[in-house]
Amino acid sequence: MNTQQPRLAWWIIRWALLALAIPGASHSALADAPRLGPFELPKPRQLTVFNDQQSFDPTEALNGSFTTEKACSDVPYGLWVEIDGQGDCIRYYPHALADGENQKVLVYFGGDVMLRSAKGVRFITESYMRQSPATIATDMAQWAQKAGHPVIFMARPGIYGSSGDHNNRRQPREIALMGRALDLIKQRHQVSSFILNGHSAGGQIVAGLLNKRDDVSSVVITSGLVSVKQVSDFWERRRKLPGKLLYDASGFYDPIEEIDKITTEPRPDIYIISDPEDRVVPFFSQLYYVRRLRAAGFEPHHIYAQATDRQRHLLAQYGRLAAALLAQGQSQVDIRRAVNKMDLEQFK
Repeated sequence: MNTQQPRLAWWIIRWALLALAIPGASHSALADAPRLGPFELPKPRQLTVFNDQQSFDPTEALNGSFTTEKACSDVPYGLWVEIDGQGDCIRYYPHALADGENQKVLVYFGGDVMLRSAKGVRFITESYMRQSPATIATDMAQWAQKAGHPVIFMARPGIYGSSGDHNNRRQPREIALMGRALDLIKQRHQVSSFILNGHSAGGQIVAGLLNKRDDVSSVVITSGLVSVKQVSDFWERRRKLPGKLLYDASGFYDPIEEIDKITTEPRPDIYIISDPEDRVVPFFSQLYYVRRLRAAGFEPHHIYAQATDRQRHLLAQYGRLAAALLAQGQSQVDIRRAVNKMDLEQFK
């Protein structure tokens, strides 16, 4: 039997359903919450310029947005980034950047805000709907104070005020956009080195940038999607609607495939923080990444923590603490002790 036949059959079914744009339960009991059915195509809209306490729009995050280079110039801290002839406006939220040179800057990449139900219906998390430029500014001010260095919240494509389509996450283009945005920030603010911090799918971006840059002194990844194809395969086999009908995981960027490109002069500090009971990004995939780093000659610090949410996944606060201590020059012993202390305080 031809081994290509089953794969060909899947592709025929997938593209037939996409062409028909079958809604497939696009509405739920929560009538006011936007949804996209598994085969509904997004309907991008003009990028909204969110200001102050204006909450981010879940419908825009779900469908994507577009803008022009000229319009991007009116976006606070907007960067016009072109990859393969296509431009996007990437927004960042800085705090405590000096007017002149900035030797060391901490940069945070958040996780996904779009989730899929077991039946493939897409929706935006409630936590995203509570966010605004003002809440990000507050978070960044607290982080900068703790770190004693400038910090930046980087808005990924399609969310938090950046144009683009969050449906297209995991792709090499997202990594390229974030990398080019860092280049522009480095030039604009005279940055010498970065400490990168990423949570969940933001960890994929941080691991990808670690593979490609020589100006990253340290990284902290929490609950990280760092073995992308391994995790995609795990979830594809557990959904009621097979994942391969919804997306082509073979096109995803997997940081594990380029670990050999991480700079060794000097070797960056690498911290991975995991909850062994993580129900979103399986722990085994994070452990596999750590083992591959060690096999490549690196010495990653793997710290276990206990997330308090039902999915045992939300460890972002641990990552920011570790990154702040790294910026202060604290030792790995001190960082482990501080993370363990935070762990104990969660359950007082």
